[in-house]
Amino acid sequence: MSNYRCIWIIIASVAMFNLISCKSESTDEKIITVNLSEVNKKRVVNLSDWVLEPEFIALDSSSEDAYTEGGYCCLSDNYIGKYGSSQVYKLYDRRTGKFLRNIGKAGKNSGEYSNVYNSVIDEQNSRVYILSWNAKELLCHDLNTGELIEARPLKHNVPKGAFVIDPETGNLTVAALPFDGMNEVVAWKQDKEDNTLWEIPAGNLSVIPDFSNQINCFSNTEDFDFSISTWGGRVDSLYVVKDGFLKPIFTMNFLKDNQKAASSVLPNHTYTLLPDHIITSVSMPVRRASGYYSYGKPVFVVTERETEHSYVADFTDDMLNRKLEYLPFTQGYYMEVFSAEDFMKIGKAALSKGKLSETSKARISDILKAITPESNDVILLAPLKR
Repeated sequence: MSNYRCIWIIIASVAMFNLISCKSESTDEKIITVNLSEVNKKRVVNLSDWVLEPEFIALDSSSEDAYTEGGYCCLSDNYIGKYGSSQVYKLYDRRTGKFLRNIGKAGKNSGEYSNVYNSVIDEQNSRVYILSWNAKELLCHDLNTGELIEARPLKHNVPKGAFVIDPETGNLTVAALPFDGMNEVVAWKQDKEDNTLWEIPAGNLSVIPDFSNQINCFSNTEDFDFSISTWGGRVDSLYVVKDGFLKPIFTMNFLKDNQKAASSVLPNHTYTLLPDHIITSVSMPVRRASGYYSYGKPVFVVTERETEHSYVADFTDDMLNRKLEYLPFTQGYYMEVFSAEDFMKIGKAALSKGKLSETSKARISDILKAITPESNDVILLAPLKR
């Protein structure tokens, strides 16, 4: 990752974009706006108040090919896809953690992937879709064999992106990190024959071509949520991609009245959309002796979607008896990947002081009896309450 650079861009208003082949927006839902300076209340949030009983899945350690160093997971009802960096995408049985097969091939040629960025497991059609960094095509693999079926051309380049695919029609919706001067479109939809159904110009969402910038689509609700994080920080919104529009639903004002944007006040931030809440992770910039900026420990601001009330939250994992410094809510779960060595420490503490059912305690005990520091990863999955 390149040195963090200051990018002070203010988006003064939320613009509606000129769309190609789109219907008019037909929603009256207002945008929730929060002024950070007015958020005064603090609250301790126990993870068990937000999630159901967790699953603990110890991944297969029976063969060298089963091991994975990837920190990202794609979930479906019966499978877990595990990926990260340039390693091969690996498929596991969700219930047992058994390694099933590699999916596709890592590489830089057409039909291969390098640095997998997003994935979808379509059990209905026995497909695994992979989107890599700097993608020009979406790779479709056979779920049962791992072999490549199709390298589907994308209508636009995708430096970093997310997608949804309709299992019935094959229609593909893509959101991409819009590099300035390189990507004129931030989201689009193409049909099974790869005809463009609609597309949304990047406009003022464009960012400098720097891979430290991030696109965020966490998929915790039925909506296709979308936002962009920049290491310089900027005033922006959380959107959902809907019917050819970026529909703004939330924004946070980080500046006090009449305060100008400056390196001392504009934070790096990430929006996470949940069924009942929106979490804004706020990290204030800190100037180092070198003159470059980095960011401090994040502060979490929770906004209740129904009441629009906001508060600063300290999150505690009461189930495993620990304080949380980051919040990996994705695909409708609190999901965390532990190395075997870390889980051995955390699991022992959870058995003595954690808030867990007897079933979960028994599962942790069974895992602790079976693993060693050299074992494969352990995954925690706790479904969000609805």
